[in-house]
Amino acid sequence: MGGEEEEESNVDQAVVRAGYRSLMDDITNNEEELGDVSGVCHTQLKEYMEASEALFQQVSAPQEAVLDARVLKQLSRLCSRQAEQMSANITQFNQQEFAEKLMANMGGGAISRRKWILLGTQVKTMFKRSPCLTYLYGALDTTPPPPKERKERDVRVTQATRVKDLVATKDTIMQEAEASDNQTEQLVGHVFKCLASVWRQGGKEPVNFFRFVIDPESFGATIENLFHVSFLVKEGKVNISVDEGLGLPVIVPVSSRRAAGAGAAEERKNQVVMNICMDDWQKLKESLQVRRALIPRMQS
Repeated sequence: MGGEEEEESNVDQAVVRAGYRSLMDDITNNEEELGDVSGVCHTQLKEYMEASEALFQQVSAPQEAVLDARVLKQLSRLCSRQAEQMSANITQFNQQEFAEKLMANMGGGAISRRKWILLGTQVKTMFKRSPCLTYLYGALDTTPPPPKERKERDVRVTQATRVKDLVATKDTIMQEAEASDNQTEQLVGHVFKCLASVWRQGGKEPVNFFRFVIDPESFGATIENLFHVSFLVKEGKVNISVDEGLGLPVIVPVSSRRAAGAGAAEERKNQVVMNICMDDWQKLKESLQVRRALIPRMQS
């Protein structure tokens, strides 16, 4: 009789071990789907837990208990992955934050045996069996952090200093802006004087636009000349048209009386956006044989 009972016990243990191995294989094969909280296998994880619980009721030897611990470890890891994906609006589960709140709830600092027992009493209704407690990267540090030192501030002095700084900054920005506007006005006036001089020297004939603005020694200066000429066009001090014979734009200065008369007559105006790169500048100065700049640079 003793031999038969022992043989039956071995058979039962073999069945339990086979059930655990089959359960572990299923969990391993479906691990990716089980780890996704939004997947189609969100109820399968619960079924695996119930199957593990049913097998645990038949465990009677250490070998089956080891298999149960492995299954429990797999299920715990999958539950943790799903918990990290759960969120309520903008709040998402975080293990570090949960651990900090748990420490704060237990009083922080050194946790005594009485506090651990109290915590187990509070949460024991949530588990059918006690969960195992594991540590990651060693034991928890029980030394409380040093208190932060608070520095007293003089609110009135700080506020007065800030207002003063803001006023000083505002004055500095205004002065820089006024200086920049004055410098631009001087450069625009300088370009107009150069155009009037070249126009008079050429017998008051229209001046080739590109020959006037191109500086053969500096591409940057050429772009600045175009920028300043655009101010003259906007203010109505120069007139740009296309020479029908050459097919190139020409520019002439406009007197204040003529500008006023043109404004009264409401001449038709066209806006043109022109792109010029360094290659275009090189080709223009070579084809027009520009040897010197008609707009000399102002001395600062």
